[in-house]
Amino acid sequence: MESKLLNILAIFAHPDDLTYYSAGTIAKWAEQGHNIITLCCTRGEVGSLRSEITKEQVAALREKELKAANEILGVKETIILDFPDGGLMNGLELRERLVYYVRKFKADRVVTLDPWASYEVHPDHLIVGRMAAEAGTFAMFPLLYTEQIKEGIEPFHCSDIWFMGILGHQPNCFVDISSTFDKKIQAALKFEGTLELIAQFFSPDISPYDVSPEDIKKLSKYAIRLFRSIATTMGRKVGLKAAEAFYIQKVLPGHFDNIQEQMMEMLGNPSEQPKIY
Repeated sequence: MESKLLNILAIFAHPDDLTYYSAGTIAKWAEQGHNIITLCCTRGEVGSLRSEITKEQVAALREKELKAANEILGVKETIILDFPDGGLMNGLELRERLVYYVRKFKADRVVTLDPWASYEVHPDHLIVGRMAAEAGTFAMFPLLYTEQIKEGIEPFHCSDIWFMGILGHQPNCFVDISSTFDKKIQAALKFEGTLELIAQFFSPDISPYDVSPEDIKKLSKYAIRLFRSIATTMGRKVGLKAAEAFYIQKVLPGHFDNIQEQMMEMLGNPSEQPKIY
């Protein structure tokens, strides 16, 4: 457990992003007493394969799903911004908003998507991950976005950025989610997108949009199998039964505290052993 209770701000692009990649970790931190705030940058209004539904209907459904999942995970506050889904976000505007929230919540830790992941094609993931990382490293500067300071939102030094999901670098941290894996599954199954994915992989005869209780049971079993396979594969690398992987960067003013690590890698020396939480 952390030596002190932290304010943890998870920043992601679409309502279901966080649940897939770090729900077990979020639930574990919440159980430990940390203050968890989640910030979804879009309403996820484009993220449906159905043609008979409107963007507003999708957005309303995704908000309902996210809040239901976060209740399971123990998230204290859920914020949904209204940036457009589908690769149309203004990066500079987004960064200013994210700096505001890092300062407002005095975020000791930011959890976000990795914008340096190889072959990441989704522009929303890239821009949100990059602007969240920049917000975490720039929120401490008092001469940046001074209108926020005039409104009483003071500069704040975020300690570290945790990149989740598909990573562009070998993980340097694994979190043991053995005790919260069930919560991860329960949260993931709140999303229609999870049912779409599971049905597509394992049971294409089931429509994820009109599922019977019997179908839900069947899809739940498949979901447990898939997520457990991922979690156990990650955990096996470091001797854990189930894990989620992250790449952590400590924060300096306007930079990551990674110069020594980068030099070591340039010289062909192995990185330090990953930390386990």
